[in-house]
Amino acid sequence: VHPVWGYLFFLGILLVMFQFIFSFAAYPMDFIDSSFGQLAHWTRGFLAEGVLNDLISEGIIPGIGGVLIFVPQIALLFFFIGILEETGYLSRVVFIMDRIMRPLGLNGKSVVPLLSSVACAIPGIMSARTISDWKERTITILVAPLMSCSARIPVYTILIALVIPNERVFGFVNLQGLVLFGLYALGTISALVIALILKKIIKTKEKGFLLLEMPSYKNPQFKNVGILVFEKVKVFIFDAGKIILAISIILWALASYGPSG
Repeated sequence: VHPVWGYLFFLGILLVMFQFIFSFAAYPMDFIDSSFGQLAHWTRGFLAEGVLNDLISEGIIPGIGGVLIFVPQIALLFFFIGILEETGYLSRVVFIMDRIMRPLGLNGKSVVPLLSSVACAIPGIMSARTISDWKERTITILVAPLMSCSARIPVYTILIALVIPNERVFGFVNLQGLVLFGLYALGTISALVIALILKKIIKTKEKGFLLLEMPSYKNPQFKNVGILVFEKVKVFIFDAGKIILAISIILWALASYGPSG
């Protein structure tokens, strides 16, 4: 909770977290992506040609794959958040970030939803329920989708490879990597700016405050961490998954049966 080193230590932890999430999650994500691609290809050859074949191989299977592909990142993110919470460090993060978030109309507890939104906005919005103040909770929910989630990485990667040359700045900084960092920074800055605007627009008589217990540091209970990860992944698959799958089927229908010509 040091006024200077506390923030630097937190930034260091974030850097390690995101390196783990984006490095290690890539392997199971690639495996899930290729597996569902192969399953769709096998289904197309196995079933008789027709609408049902197209629906299953182009609509349902890619839709389920589109849900499950984000599970590794969500599981890893909440694994780290669970460890930080179990050790007692997360309460200190909430405490030090409150002084930064408060002028923007947010709460120290908004840090966890915004962090979660980097993996996926859905669990980020769900975790905003811990914010007791109605106005701060509403603003957090509204700005969470502005954080660059993992679903945007393929879009960012394609656009950067298409537009930005693979050059080095100052001799050692990759220009494409710098632009990717800039896109993430833009999402974060946009979320904070919109939060400040919403603070002026949304009126409430209640004054927000932060009240939390500062627990002592302790070793994490991995059973509790496992339960947290399981619950978050389950909610994502069964609650958000239904909507993602339904939209995938609708998009398949629109792509397959659009106006002729």
